Amino acid sequence: MLYVIAGAALTPFHGDESTQVYMSRDYAYQFLQRDLNLVMFHDPPLSAQEQDLRLLNGTLNKYLIGLAWHLGGFTLADINEQWDWGGAWDYNQSSNHAPTPALLNVARLPSAIFLALGVPVMFALGWLTGGAWAAVTASLLYALHPALLINGRRAMMEGSLTFFSLLTVLAGAWWLRRRNWIAALALGLAAGLTVASKHTGAFTVAAVFGVVGVVARCDPSPDPSPYGGREPADSLRLHPSSHSGRGGERSERGWGLALFPACSLLAAFVAALTFYALNPAWWSDPLSRAGDVLRLRQDLLAGQTATFGGYADFGAALVGFWNQVFVTPPQYFEVAGWDVYIADQIAAYEGSIWRGLHIGAVILVPLVLIGVVYLLRKTERSLRVLVGGWALVMLASVLLLTPIEWQRYYLPAYPPVLLLAAFGVAGIVDWVRNRTRPIVGSSVQ
Repeated sequence: MLYVIAGAALTPFHGDESTQVYMSRDYAYQFLQRDLNLVMFHDPPLSAQEQDLRLLNGTLNKYLIGLAWHLGGFTLADINEQWDWGGAWDYNQSSNHAPTPALLNVARLPSAIFLALGVPVMFALGWLTGGAWAAVTASLLYALHPALLINGRRAMMEGSLTFFSLLTVLAGAWWLRRRNWIAALALGLAAGLTVASKHTGAFTVAAVFGVVGVVARCDPSPDPSPYGGREPADSLRLHPSSHSGRGGERSERGWGLALFPACSLLAAFVAALTFYALNPAWWSDPLSRAGDVLRLRQDLLAGQTATFGGYADFGAALVGFWNQVFVTPPQYFEVAGWDVYIADQIAAYEGSIWRGLHIGAVILVPLVLIGVVYLLRKTERSLRVLVGGWALVMLASVLLLTPIEWQRYYLPAYPPVLLLAAFGVAGIVDWVRNRTRPIVGSSVQ
């Protein structure tokens, strides 16, 4: 976690960081000036630029950036304007469209801290589903992944999105084990914060809620197994009701079926309420705002593909997916020519110990394939479905819905891929132990 945070100040600059800092004005409007009217939706808008950004982007990061610069001694007067992508680098730097280095370092702290908090969550997911080797490997792969580090350390939405997405998966696993109101509250809160971090977090939330719903309906009794997810998937599980005969088992199953809808509704309600509370622009008419967000998102992607060139067909999208998920080194910028402006920053970052560790496809792909086998054979059934379903939805969504080869858009695929790779390491360790155990035994005899 300290490694993740320590490299934040050295990370090369991205123009979208200026925009996120600019959006943190909403923190001042709402909590310092205490004028909710300034962050509510208006037609016509009080500021079309601010209102569009308010709808298009997640809100959690801007509030936390505002809190960070407030605690750091900055004021609203110190906040820069939005980055002007139509203007030159020198123009943006000289006309207050870029934050000062001190302000930028403070603004990066929330995202970097959330990215760091993802380390223990990855450890917990690895431990729960694959044991100690999977836990340690998952944590290391996550903390050293160059693309996660670059984007999560910046003053952007990716740090909080990554952390709360992982927390939602972990909360889903907790709900599958406990099936109680506290687990439902945790799942709902994590899910709401995920979507409030960035709207694309809805894919993680949909995957987890979908899997939790299917598993709970098919097997409504919580798993009391003491093996922490390392119990063979198809082994006989003795529920407390098994001591009371078939009638007791039916009673427990009926109780589980009765409880599940209520807890699911509670989790969904808490998720929606959390998102709603953090989006004042939605308060007046949530359905219309959802439509506005979809329209703005479509317009943004259409503009990006028209300007920078998108995928021509599915084959090109598949190649881009392969490159960005398994092959390509970290992408510091998307706009051609930026290498001129941040070349010194890139060189300093690449020459430091904070750059992470790039693992190529030659190593990563075999580990993922072994990890899939390990997941299917060794992991407890409910957790197998949860992790597998989450991984499939993340990989499918970035493959099918990403229109342009920008590494930042592929970030949701990295945590499940890294977790599967960690399972691969656990599978290799298990294989080695099974092969060497008879040899050790015979030598002892």
